Amino acid sequence: MKIVLAGTPNAGKTTLFNALTRSNLRTGNFHGVTTSPASKTVKGVTYVDVPGAYGFSPYSMEEKSAVDEIKSADIIINVVDSLTLPSNLSLTKNLLSQNKKTAVYLTKTSQLKRRGGRVDAKKLSGYLGAPVYDCPPRELKKALSGGVDFNVKKDPRIAFNEAYFGGNYQLTRADKLFYNNIFSVFFFIASITLMFFLAFHPKMPGAVLKSLTEGLICEKLCGLVTSGLQNAALISFLEEGVFGGIGGVLSFLPQITILYLMLTLLDESGVMSALAFTTDGIFQKVRLSGRAAFSLVSGFGCTAAAILTTRGYSTPEAQKRTIAVLPFIPCGAKMPVFLTFLSPLFENPFPAITCFYFAGVLISLVASAVLKGGEEGLLSEVAPISLPSPKTVAIKLCFYLKGFIIKVTGTVALFCVASWLLSHYTLTFRYVAPEYSMLAALSRAVLPLFMPMGVRDWRIAYAAICGFIAKENIAATIALLCPGGTGLSLASTMGVCAFVLLCPACISAFSASCKEAGLKFTVKCFFAQLGLAFAGGYLVHFLFLL
Repeated sequence: MKIVLAGTPNAGKTTLFNALTRSNLRTGNFHGVTTSPASKTVKGVTYVDVPGAYGFSPYSMEEKSAVDEIKSADIIINVVDSLTLPSNLSLTKNLLSQNKKTAVYLTKTSQLKRRGGRVDAKKLSGYLGAPVYDCPPRELKKALSGGVDFNVKKDPRIAFNEAYFGGNYQLTRADKLFYNNIFSVFFFIASITLMFFLAFHPKMPGAVLKSLTEGLICEKLCGLVTSGLQNAALISFLEEGVFGGIGGVLSFLPQITILYLMLTLLDESGVMSALAFTTDGIFQKVRLSGRAAFSLVSGFGCTAAAILTTRGYSTPEAQKRTIAVLPFIPCGAKMPVFLTFLSPLFENPFPAITCFYFAGVLISLVASAVLKGGEEGLLSEVAPISLPSPKTVAIKLCFYLKGFIIKVTGTVALFCVASWLLSHYTLTFRYVAPEYSMLAALSRAVLPLFMPMGVRDWRIAYAAICGFIAKENIAATIALLCPGGTGLSLASTMGVCAFVLLCPACISAFSASCKEAGLKFTVKCFFAQLGLAFAGGYLVHFLFLL
């Protein structure tokens, strides 16, 4: 049996899906988090979470995928936002007209009650002619397993007004502030600046906890493991490859936590939704829409995930425009890279890193203004401003941190092992110092490309190239091959950081771009961004020499 959870955007479909299937799909308090159907089978029942839709005339690719899944469903659970019930019922009537077994599940009823509104599920059921549920997800699951009576007789005598009273809702002071164009932009910039301050300032929690974590992993734990060993190669592998490379990146976990915590709070409080609404006019000047705010801010976390948010765009041209500029937004994986290069030169790297992040946003907007192609109109649900649920924030934060840890202990770990082997053995597999290894010979071939940035060390060139697999690899490679530091001058450091800022995103983002925009477009963007990255690195190095 196939049960499809359908509804308008931001109605709470994914939250219900997670509860019914014990899954942990990403949720968000804005339009377009779910961009493709997700399914899971539990005890012979397949639950399908589909993107939000307003009707059966698809506006975007994500809506088309939702309609296709709805047409193949055995049972439809129409997830309805009680706060906007009248506008939601347009889709409900379309679903009922499909002559499929359909039930309505109401969400956000507690918020409706706080507004002074109410909804009578029994009366609404009589009005619609379909079963209506206002209960916890576990009770809905019991009802589905026990058999739902879908043959509800419609009582035309019951007026809709008797079933639903929306309350006397007025914009709060917070709503009025965040729906103001100037204040919403100012608040967002201040929030991101605060995020960097808490993460990077040497006296703030991020930097303090990072130092403690690094000391615990790279010194105490490493010393404990290697204390009784005699084999030089094994000791080098553990100290440099495992605890130096992998542990060096894991030590950034406290700062990554602050990054994801702030982004989650902006999302769950409705601030991101308000920002998209208020910046629509600003983004139109660079031929984007306010909806691009979701994608651009998602890019602070992960470029690949941000690319997937563009699936809901109404035109391929607008989607490609956003995908093309997203790599300029510094993702969370670039945070350890900037810190690795800037920390040796700046006692307080907070101002420099903040400038690089906002420079990335500015470059992405300029690039969008230059690119040719169609524009994107804004069609989006605007979430009310509210205090986020601590439980929801904690669940999402754990989800993001789990992904970071898995990536470091998986992809980055394998890469560190491979890099250590290549940097300590010759082609005849003889153990040697790194400067005589096969990796040194191969890396010196690409070193001339980085010399105009003032880079004379093959290890730095190799680290920069490693970022095309995963940006965390750059920090891991520097920790592995350059335990004493990079030794770069200020001009060279700034040139390399500019290269990292402008270079193409990782292989995951490349794959996501191929899926959404096609291989040809992705390859063109890759080489264009690569050329711009080298040019930008050369230029920044030259300017700092003046």
